[in-house]
Amino acid sequence: MIHKEILKKIEEFDTIIIHHHVSPDPDCIGSQLGLKYLIEESYPNKKVYAVGENTDRTMFMGSMDVISDNVYNDALVFIVDVGDKKRIDDQRFLNGKTLIKIDHHPLTEEFADLEWVDTKFSACTEMIIDLYIENKEKLVMNDKAARVLYAGLLTDTGRFYYNSVTERTLRYGAEVYKFGFSKQDLYANLYYKSVAELKFTGFLMANFKYTENGLGYIKLTQSILDEYNVTAEFASGMVNTLSNIKEIVMWMFFTEDKDLGKIRTSFRSRGPIVNKLAAKYGGGGHALASGTLANSWEFVENIISDADILCKEFNL
Repeated sequence: MIHKEILKKIEEFDTIIIHHHVSPDPDCIGSQLGLKYLIEESYPNKKVYAVGENTDRTMFMGSMDVISDNVYNDALVFIVDVGDKKRIDDQRFLNGKTLIKIDHHPLTEEFADLEWVDTKFSACTEMIIDLYIENKEKLVMNDKAARVLYAGLLTDTGRFYYNSVTERTLRYGAEVYKFGFSKQDLYANLYYKSVAELKFTGFLMANFKYTENGLGYIKLTQSILDEYNVTAEFASGMVNTLSNIKEIVMWMFFTEDKDLGKIRTSFRSRGPIVNKLAAKYGGGGHALASGTLANSWEFVENIISDADILCKEFNL
């Protein structure tokens, strides 16, 4: 069983390093730090590091570790919530002795020594909880781990709203919810908005476009982000603002990111399959939630055109 194989590797190594994907979301950081805190609580003598960039959205969950290259010598390396090597933050993951991947996205590339990839899980944090449940005789949960795991599960399921949610998801949410972390503080960090952010939400609702085929979208230039004083990361994370509009079956955000020098593109759907469209443009993800990066606004127009055709075919 994969859970026992992973536990065996954890017990075998003294040094464990956990990587996440670029531009991490709460599920990504939650699975990374949740795994770290589980291992530290269960095996106090092991050295466990979580590496990579943090974001404004996830900073409250915990800090990342800064380690030197030689730490990777004879280390076990985990990759969580990402299936493509090119999207892994910090390419030093290749320097470890053994590599394990844990991911709930559709398999696109095999590169690890041990791969646990299962799309039946609603979130990668759900997989980490599953690893704990199946190894309760060895793994010990604590408040720190439960807090970040619950945060990731909550956000990646849309507060248990998305169709990826199963009976297991709800049970596992309850499993970590019972621990002694402040739910109110967690919700505040995840969901409270400033007046400026609320005004930006108003701009989104007043300015999005939609087609007769049911495609909704909005283009967010750097000048718009500057006007409302929001980051590209925050703006692109607002994609589900368009999720409950009756006339829309697929919605997309195109957000200029001056730091990346590219345009963040987020695909969401409640019908049309979007991950193949994302893959066509160099991205990927789930059937109903995917993304990619666009090099120009002309490139964006091609994506919009293909997405509208996809919506039209879905409606036939």
